[in-house]
Amino acid sequence: MGRAYHAWKTRTGRGRRGDAAIRPVDLPGSQRHFTPMENLTDRSLLIDALASHAAFDGWTQSALRRAAEETGTPLALANDWFPDAVAMITAHSHLADERMLAVIDDDPGFAEPGVTDKLHAILSRRLENAAPAREAVRRGLSVLALPQNLYTGTRLTWATADAAWNAVGPADRDFNHITKRPLLAGVYAATLPYWLSSNSEDMDSTKRFLDRRLREVVRIFGRLGGFRKRMMGA
Repeated sequence: MGRAYHAWKTRTGRGRRGDAAIRPVDLPGSQRHFTPMENLTDRSLLIDALASHAAFDGWTQSALRRAAEETGTPLALANDWFPDAVAMITAHSHLADERMLAVIDDDPGFAEPGVTDKLHAILSRRLENAAPAREAVRRGLSVLALPQNLYTGTRLTWATADAAWNAVGPADRDFNHITKRPLLAGVYAATLPYWLSSNSEDMDSTKRFLDRRLREVVRIFGRLGGFRKRMMGA
């Protein structure tokens, strides 16, 4: 029966409830060009609007509702994308990770400096981009500091560090991978509170703070590299 059932399912595209492999239906011509609603909506516009409202309302359904109205996004779709505060903050962080890498193309001399300067440029761009949503970031960190959200906060910081490292070198998966990412994540995690508490609009003091932390990490990583060589008998 099992073999016959699978043959029937393949032929008809049907199956028991819960079957994931459903053959596409041959739609009439008028429906073949149907585009799902989510493909017609720019999610980044909604995220930006959400962050602007989160500065006042927090990462709440009220902020999401206002952002949806402002961008013309169907509220049902917005709720499906971002059902809770953690989903909203996660989307905002991922979008910031994507946008910070634009500095690679925007800066003609990006390829010339060393690794430390490249990391500094990438993370500085991330903070510069976040400046208009500074209060939203502050509120987001408060949400991620809750015990039930600590894992998500750690994962997001790791993702930022991973994206930055991958942008300046090969996507290594060896000893370097498990040492570089935590070190850089620690730098960014320390820089965020400093940036939030700084009143400097030009970010000079924050950039100097970031530069000091990065150079400390480079020294630490150098010592770890020497330790690894000694352990491996190199």
